[in-house]
Amino acid sequence: MSASGENKGKLSVDEKNLVVSFIQFLREKVSKNECTDDQIEGLEVAVQCLESAFGLTDKNYAFQPSKTLLEIFKTAEGLNIDEDFPTPTQAEIEQANRLKEEGNDLVKASKFEDAILRYNQAIKLNRDPIYFCNRAAAYCRLDQYDLAIQDCRTALALDPKYAKAYGRMGLALSCQLRYDQAVEAYKLALELEPENESYKNNLAIAQEKLEEAKKTFSENPQANPFAGGLGGMLGGLGGGMPPLDQILNNPQMMQFASQMMSDPNIQNMMSNMMGSFMPRGAAGGEAPASGGSGAGGAGMPNLQDLLQAGAQMAQQMQQANPELVEQLRRQFGGMGGENPDDNTGGGPGQNPPSQ
Repeated sequence: MSASGENKGKLSVDEKNLVVSFIQFLREKVSKNECTDDQIEGLEVAVQCLESAFGLTDKNYAFQPSKTLLEIFKTAEGLNIDEDFPTPTQAEIEQANRLKEEGNDLVKASKFEDAILRYNQAIKLNRDPIYFCNRAAAYCRLDQYDLAIQDCRTALALDPKYAKAYGRMGLALSCQLRYDQAVEAYKLALELEPENESYKNNLAIAQEKLEEAKKTFSENPQANPFAGGLGGMLGGLGGGMPPLDQILNNPQMMQFASQMMSDPNIQNMMSNMMGSFMPRGAAGGEAPASGGSGAGGAGMPNLQDLLQAGAQMAQQMQQANPELVEQLRRQFGGMGGENPDDNTGGGPGQNPPSQ
C-alpha cells in the first residue's frame, strides 16, 4: 500500500545503506575502467541524482557492506550463467502455472499484494508474458501504475503481439491522465485484435479525454502548467509566475538560471523532459515509451508530464539554493499580476489546472 502522508519521503537506515551500496557499485565500475565515456557521464549524473533524492551525505558513506551488492545479488539470484535466463523445465512450467492460477484467485478475492507475491514466484520459474500482464492488473488495483506499465512493456518485449498487454497498459496510462499515450496503446491493441469491443470503447474514452485536454490548453494558454512547481515557488505570493520579460531583465534571476543549467542534475532532467516530448515512432511492435508522446508520431506534451516536470524543477531549485529562491519569491511576489495590490489570489488562468 502507499505510504501515509507523514511517512512519505522518509527513509530507514537500511534503505539509505542500500542506495550507498548501489552507488559504490557504480563507482567501482567506473574506477575499473569498465565503462565508456558516455556511460561515465550518465553514471555521474545518476549518482548525483540518487544522492540528492535520498538525502545522502558524506557520513552515509561510512557504511561498509560485508559483501558488494553484486555478490549479494548473485548469491540470492544464482544467475551466474551466460544466457539471460535459464530455460525452465516442464516441472517448473507446471508449477509456475499453478502459482499464476493462485494469483488470479487472490486478485478475485481483492488480495492484490498476496497475488503479486504469487506472480513473482511464477515469474522466477518461467518468464511467461502472461504472468507479467496479470501482475500489471494487480498493480493497477493498488494504484501502482508505473509498475503496471513496466510489466506491460516487459510482456511486450517477450511477445510483441500480445494485445492484452497493450490494452492493460492503456488502462494504466489513462489512470495517470496520460491520454495521448493511452490512445496509442489502445490503437496498437486493436491492430492485433480489431474486433475487441473493450479496446474500442477504452480508445474512444481516451480520445475524448485527450481532446478535452487539448481544448482546455488551447482555450486558456495563460493557464500555467507549472503552477504547482516553478510558478508556485516563485510567484506564490503574487498569484502566478512573473511575466517573461521581467524574468529576463532581472540579473539575479539570469545568474541563478545560469547556475542551475550548469548543474548536471538539471541538464539531465531537461534532456529527459525534452526527449520525452519530442515525436518518435515505435518500431517492431515496441510498446509506447513511458513518457512524452509515446509510440506514435508527434504528440503534444500532456499536462500531467508538464506538471511533473515543473514540480521536479522547483524541487531541484529549492534544494540547490533555498536562500536565493526565497529572495526571488519575495522580489517577484508583487510582480506576478497586472494589479500588484490585488490580493485575491489571482484571476482566471492563474489557478493551477486540476489534476
